[in-house]
Amino acid sequence: MKKIILTVVAVLAMVTVAQAENFVWADGYRTITQFYPDTDLQFYLDGDTIDYNSSCHNRFVIRHTDPNYNVKVAALLTAWENDRTIKVKFDDADTSCGTDVNMFKIH
Repeated sequence: MKKIILTVVAVLAMVTVAQAENFVWADGYRTITQFYPDTDLQFYLDGDTIDYNSSCHNRFVIRHTDPNYNVKVAALLTAWENDRTIKVKFDDADTSCGTDVNMFKIH
């Protein structure tokens, strides 16, 4: 019985790891083309497809639950207003329409 329980726990741990986030930096800096302020901040970047796993290839989101949500949104709006470009670190494992961004750089 203990072996069965340990096996189940091990399998569940592997499944959890397999579904973990996979944050990677996008190639190059991009221009923000659109903002969608809603519960979360969603935005589009120009150019070629960035996230091939997403159903909306260049649509990204900063979740309102992010501990630095206000700072990130203010920085993105300032970058957009001043015609600056950004480079995002996004969840490459995300297949939804709004790919999660956990970091970005402004150039």
